[in-house]
Amino acid sequence: MTEDALNHIAALNRITALNHIAALVRDRPGQAQLYVLHHGAPILDLSVRCRPDTPFLLWSTGKPFTAMAVHLLAERGRLDLDAPIAEHWPEYGRAGKESATPRHALTHATGAPLSTRHVVGDALIMHDWDRSVRAAAAATAKREPGQSSAYHILSQGFILGELVQRVTGTPLAEYLSTQILAPAGLHDTSLGLPPGRWEARAELKPARAPRTPFPDRLKVARFAQKSVRTAPIPAATVHSTARDVARFFQLLLDGGSIDGVTVFAPETVRSARNPARFPTTGGGTHRDPIIGHAVRWAHGFQLGWGDQPIQTAKPFGTTAGEEVFGHNGSNYCNAWADPDHGLVFAYLSSHMAPRGPALAWQTELSDLVRAAVSEAVSEAGVLRAAGPAEPGSAS
Repeated sequence: MTEDALNHIAALNRITALNHIAALVRDRPGQAQLYVLHHGAPILDLSVRCRPDTPFLLWSTGKPFTAMAVHLLAERGRLDLDAPIAEHWPEYGRAGKESATPRHALTHATGAPLSTRHVVGDALIMHDWDRSVRAAAAATAKREPGQSSAYHILSQGFILGELVQRVTGTPLAEYLSTQILAPAGLHDTSLGLPPGRWEARAELKPARAPRTPFPDRLKVARFAQKSVRTAPIPAATVHSTARDVARFFQLLLDGGSIDGVTVFAPETVRSARNPARFPTTGGGTHRDPIIGHAVRWAHGFQLGWGDQPIQTAKPFGTTAGEEVFGHNGSNYCNAWADPDHGLVFAYLSSHMAPRGPALAWQTELSDLVRAAVSEAVSEAGVLRAAGPAEPGSAS
């Protein structure tokens, strides 16, 4: 069989695989968008029960935007990732956090993952920037900064966001818009849903569950409120589309530039993608005390596990290599870039399924997409790259 024939078969197989993925996404409840780029070209562009420009709440999938704002300031010499946060924000340098640095905040290692006694307390004040910032500054470190990671569910955004504001004198939303979003061509992305886009938003659809835990019920109630979704909550209320999120990750995958515009220097992106290292846990394979499972952290991103023999959550797929970087968003949204496969994946959903099934779906969907573009095996057993496929679509 000729190479052209093999590539033709591979292309047909990939089209079948992509159509299967599209059908699975359509069958899920709620609204959804899925946008996948392969070597910079779209191969899946789905908008299910919504428009391509419908703004979705990103949850923690939006965390990397603020993280990259901090990296940009470091690139420009405005701050030192390894100098105390208190150099720019004196009120933060107390209660055991005197030595906490931006790098510690980027890797969830300040020692004070919660601003109040419980994440519920953080959630009750998250719509109020000033109260949230004061609480983060007053929080007592439970361990020495830099020793190990503990997920900063909401506090990371306020720590990094206030740092950006102290250094620049500019509101975080404005800094993101002018220095990252606009230059990158991310015209449907904002920190906080613009009030004028309220009616156009993707509406959250909680799954029906007989015993929903109180924190989950609080999450549903709080994020359904206009005052919360329109508020600048850096770790939670970035709103965007799958196309914009994918474009952001393509920019990062390409070293910080897109369409001839440079937003970040290549070394800045490499620094952000570098795995975090902790004295007590090496690569961070310990069980995170906040979320209950191990996470591989970069500096603002989560990383794939590769072949490491560990049982933990893997929202980027069980087949994700160690170079894969991205961020899960409460298991409702998910985005990642895979350098080995030339893949960028952005999935946004309004369906708030329980944690276990939602995580299993993210893992399955990521694995299916990666498998669809993996090498096709010829009859002779030779691995050959799959050929181009037409983008899938759904409405």
